[in-house]
Amino acid sequence: MNSRDFDYYTRREREERLRGECANGTIARRLHLEMAERYAAMLRNLVTLPTAA
Repeated sequence: MNSRDFDYYTRREREERLRGECANGTIARRLHLEMAERYAAMLRNLVTLPTAA
């Protein structure tokens, strides 16, 4: 696992969730939360991928 990727995806997920919570419109809120979920999925994939030895 690349720690830079892990840090990036973690930070972006957190940012998108915060933006979703602060968004004024329902569409903007939904889009930010969808992006947060995509980053969460990337994190899950990153954690479960085997590392090359």
